[in-house]
Amino acid sequence: MTGILKKTETLIALLASAAMGGIVLLVFANVIMRYCFNTGLTWSDEASVNLFVWFIFLGGILAALDGLHLKVDVLTSRLSAGGQKCCDLIANCLVLLAMGILLVGGIEQVAVSSNNISSATGIPFSCITVSMVVFAVSMILLTLYRITQILRPNEEGRS
Repeated sequence: MTGILKKTETLIALLASAAMGGIVLLVFANVIMRYCFNTGLTWSDEASVNLFVWFIFLGGILAALDGLHLKVDVLTSRLSAGGQKCCDLIANCLVLLAMGILLVGGIEQVAVSSNNISSATGIPFSCITVSMVVFAVSMILLTLYRITQILRPNEEGRS
């Protein structure tokens, strides 16, 4: 499973980098056009915001893959190994609940926004709101994987 996770992480990092590169390129081109040619790309601001939304959600997935989300362990670090495992399991179940809510809301947003077309870029807003669904599904799969890791017995055969 770790091979799949590594390839997925590489793909997501590549997509996030492309989004950030696109943002930089669009903003730079727009600034040059405004100051040098007294004109601009009317759609570049909106496209940059759309890329930024995707960048944020993809970055959230990358942070979760690398375990970089904020974790306060002042209390749990003082617990026994079994207590820490129990708290980790509860925390991951709460993450599943939150991601389930985000998934349902994201699917509803995609359905609502699929008929709304952006005036500047001409793309449906659902192309942006689907990033919530991608994030939620990725987080649910990753959290389920982490839960199986928590519940799996360790090398001595104890759980």
